[in-house]
Amino acid sequence: MLSREGYEYLENKLMDEKRKRKLEESAQSGSTNTVIDPPSLIKRHVKWKMARTKKTGQMTSEAAKEIAKKIVSHFQLIIVIIYVYCVIE
Repeated sequence: MLSREGYEYLENKLMDEKRKRKLEESAQSGSTNTVIDPPSLIKRHVKWKMARTKKTGQMTSEAAKEIAKKIVSHFQLIIVIIYVYCVIE
């Protein structure tokens, strides 16, 4: 759930986590000559869902839970469409 800092704080926190993961992955690969690209931006739907998820993992309301389900199904559909399009070509 969002604290008083809002979306900006949430985005900074998520970006820091992504950066940390990228650094850990490059350290595990053992390559010292690799350039670490900056992490991609956090998508809006991810921030929206994180802002409405409690620390326990539950959504803040039933309405938020229903919208989150629609978001997930929408992105699953997009992935299937892209996959089918790439396989046909």
